[in-house]
Amino acid sequence: MNNQNASRIVPAMKRTSLLLALIVLIALPAVAQSNELGIVVGGSRRFVDGASKEDGVVFDDSTFSLSNNSFDLYWGVQIEPDVYIKFKGGRIQGPVAVGYTIPGNDTLFRKDVEGEVQHVKTNVEYRFDEPYGSTGLFGGVGYYRQTASGFDATTNYGVNGGVNADFPLSRRYGIVLEGTYHWTNSHFQSRFMTAGVGLRVSF
Repeated sequence: MNNQNASRIVPAMKRTSLLLALIVLIALPAVAQSNELGIVVGGSRRFVDGASKEDGVVFDDSTFSLSNNSFDLYWGVQIEPDVYIKFKGGRIQGPVAVGYTIPGNDTLFRKDVEGEVQHVKTNVEYRFDEPYGSTGLFGGVGYYRQTASGFDATTNYGVNGGVNADFPLSRRYGIVLEGTYHWTNSHFQSRFMTAGVGLRVSF
């Protein structure tokens, strides 16, 4: 296959993939039993693994604080009576792990840098009926981007899992409590625990 034919095929494949993705997104609400939108705000704690012990850090070096704020928006699609798929996007603000090098050692990191971790995730959630509302267990994969002033941005994949509880105020609205553990495949394998409260709207 010559380069001219290849240059025609690649854009066509991209357009086809985009069209298929749009069809899936449009079709999901049609086959779903219900949909919901939600927002969750709270605090976070950072953990770091794989850092040099010479830096005085073995595992964790941050405490949970609401000043290390977290923010999540999500769209949930019910595909079975107790199973939802959730598409989430959000950010975590607070201490981040930033690497630096010195002669003979390239595994050190700074723990005093404030930054932001932006993320998008796709989760599967299983819910359990409770006397008042429901509880849920969820997990999934995501894409994480870390930024800090004066340092290069880094991006990598990650996984997350957690628990939540939904307390209905009415048929449409509810209060949500949620705790999530994020694991990122960054150089220092940064981990974040977030916990927050929010509002859910069903339709």
